[in-house]
Amino acid sequence: MRIINYKNIPYAEVARIIRKLMERGVELDQITMRVYEYVSKFTKCERASELVNILTSMRLKEITAVIIANILPRSIDELRALMNFEDEIPSEDKLNEILSKINEVCPQE
Repeated sequence: MRIINYKNIPYAEVARIIRKLMERGVELDQITMRVYEYVSKFTKCERASELVNILTSMRLKEITAVIIANILPRSIDELRALMNFEDEIPSEDKLNEILSKINEVCPQE
């Protein structure tokens, strides 16, 4: 395999892509299988791609949205710690709005 495109995507999407390859009978190398095991273990929300779309529409950078979708912070402090790639940390109101979207799309189990 070779890289033809690069995009930040959440763990759930990585797992879905690898699963489709396996279903088609594509022979996967050991590294790909280890990645699949890892992302399958740490995927917290199957609707992570939907959450990424919502967060980017709220003007967060794609990388930040993907990190949030992978980690699913549940408090302002946890969320604030994930804002490293943003030009500035959003206001507390905006952070609360983001937490609300996280809980709406990927509720705690």
